[in-house]
Amino acid sequence: MRSPETSWARSAPIRPLFAKELREIAGGRALWTLLLLACPLVGYSFFQSMSLYGEASAAAANSPVLAISLSPSDGIFVPTFGSFYVAVTLLFPFVAIRVLGEEKQSGALRLLVQLPYRAATIICVKLAAVFFAWLLCAIPVLSSVFIWWMAGGHLAAAEILTLFLGHLFYGLLIGAVALFAASITESSATAAIVTLAFTIGSWVLDFTIAGRPGWLEWFARLSLTQVIRTFEQGLLSASLVAGVAVAICGFVALTTIWLPPGIAIRQKLMRSALCIGAAAAALLLVSQLKTSIDVTEDRRNSFAVADANQLARLAEPLAITVHLAPEDPRYIDLQRNVLAKLERLMPHVSIRLATARQSFAASAGDEAYGEIEYRYGTRQDTSRSTSPREILPLIYGLADAQPPAPIPSAEFPGYPLVTDGAFVLLWFLAILPILIVLAWWRSRRLPSNNTTFHKEVVMNSSTKTLLIIAVSVIAVLLPAFAAPVFQVDLSSETAGAEPKSLVPVVGIWRIETDAGKTVLAVDGRQWKEGQSSAGIADKARALYGERYAEFLDRVQAYAYYPYVVAKDVDNFKNGEISVRFEGLSGRIDQGAGILFNLKPNGDYLTIRANCLENNLVLWKFEKGRRSSVEWVRNTPTATRQWHDLKVRISGNKVEGYLDGKLYLQHTLSEPVSGKIGLWSKADSYMHFDQFAATASE
Repeated sequence: MRSPETSWARSAPIRPLFAKELREIAGGRALWTLLLLACPLVGYSFFQSMSLYGEASAAAANSPVLAISLSPSDGIFVPTFGSFYVAVTLLFPFVAIRVLGEEKQSGALRLLVQLPYRAATIICVKLAAVFFAWLLCAIPVLSSVFIWWMAGGHLAAAEILTLFLGHLFYGLLIGAVALFAASITESSATAAIVTLAFTIGSWVLDFTIAGRPGWLEWFARLSLTQVIRTFEQGLLSASLVAGVAVAICGFVALTTIWLPPGIAIRQKLMRSALCIGAAAAALLLVSQLKTSIDVTEDRRNSFAVADANQLARLAEPLAITVHLAPEDPRYIDLQRNVLAKLERLMPHVSIRLATARQSFAASAGDEAYGEIEYRYGTRQDTSRSTSPREILPLIYGLADAQPPAPIPSAEFPGYPLVTDGAFVLLWFLAILPILIVLAWWRSRRLPSNNTTFHKEVVMNSSTKTLLIIAVSVIAVLLPAFAAPVFQVDLSSETAGAEPKSLVPVVGIWRIETDAGKTVLAVDGRQWKEGQSSAGIADKARALYGERYAEFLDRVQAYAYYPYVVAKDVDNFKNGEISVRFEGLSGRIDQGAGILFNLKPNGDYLTIRANCLENNLVLWKFEKGRRSSVEWVRNTPTATRQWHDLKVRISGNKVEGYLDGKLYLQHTLSEPVSGKIGLWSKADSYMHFDQFAATASE
């Protein structure tokens, strides 16, 4: 029976209750398990990010233009915090559930509600304890920020704080969901299943219906992972911050409704319906907020200052009709580079997707497909460009406004840094886990007697289990640290000359510049069938020694297909090979491919994309003849746009990716083993960049 002294409800001290909740969390295994597993997970991501950032920085040392693209927030902290996000998604629910689930399962909750505290006060204190637990779990990722700063790395305070705030909101939202799940279920295990249904269900939404048109697009926005993405992009959105706060308060209110025992289910359901209705109304209200701040140093989410000021002065409505499918890469570029920026700047912008209910394949026959219509006031114009350099002058013309003169300002310099990451491994794989184990032991307040220590700590089964888990994770991740990486560095190459790090075998391959960036070009405009590269005999001898004659026989048979070979990769069997490419011209073909499994006799495999045909094909070249192995159509590959091509090899299994999407899968008759390179066809004039290969066992 509840105490009649209700006057205590407002004056009862909160500190003892908060201390009790902290002891509950610290006394469980979930918190320490998460911390131990987060160490190698975050450490591996941080180490890999530092390694790749260092390689890019080394290339930027000879090319200041490349340095402009080096941002520690994007290159280091977004992927590092991303690994922490995985740990929070999968393990943090177990930490949050403990503050309520254990009491409910043991019956202590019935005693707790008899204390002179309101149910809302109890839940808020528990959420505060969850917040404190999240801060403890963030120690590994926060230590990475400190290590980067100690190594001399640049820290953009606004970007780091925004990223941290996004992950904090996500952690609190997961905690609120876990508390609600614990309040409506009878056991911690069931509460964990309900919470993981929310978190992992968000992944399902992301991988299945994200980017789909119609109501599926609205439904995909319910994904919990959407909370983090805007913060990762360096945007501080008022509607998102307010929306997450409303969602957290909504789950706290629902938990408060379902917490007290002895209240009829029907009454709880009625109160829950009112709570959900109020939360939905609040979310609808805050979604109208348009204020957002671009906190990035390089202003990647904004137009140039002069353009931003000019666009903000355009008062008439701007209506944009886009004839592109939602999954079309051109629409994604348009949305990111133009539409999203216009919505934040101009007071009256409406955007309509004319093909919102059609797929890319279904829209292919539409003559208007690819057009973007702009209507400002009574004037209208149409363009097919997705570049702000062409779209902004068009809008100024419709508004009868002069394009603004650029405002002189300091350009983003970029922050290259080459540093040794050896201490990172030592910290995350040894020092920090040891400190966590010691802190766990200290939190249990065990006696200092040596015999008791050995009995209760060393022989404690939970201690041994966590140590085994930590050692197992380290053992799994260590081979990944040693994975050999091959990357072509074009920064020191001479424009107009053949590449030094690659061996041209067929066709005309040379170094060129594109927008101030050094790239590799294959120029098929002067192509003649049967034309091998200059000095092919010497190059073949350098590649295969005494077997060069057999190799030359195959080269002559395949002279229709230009290719270069990576001379520093002798035998690639397993791993990933990737390259970026841009199709410039070609009447017969605009093909770009990754060559692999190159044998001493000249036979090889290649997976290639084609800007004219919009397909992805796995070709086999054997005994002087070419044959298709696997053919995938409807792979959007626009000309004069950069695309990402990747092949993943595991034994005899081959996967082909274009612009990050898996299109092709095939199982070969025998495992892959041979040299690698780049490939093209006939009169293709193509640019290549960022050719890299990562081997794995």
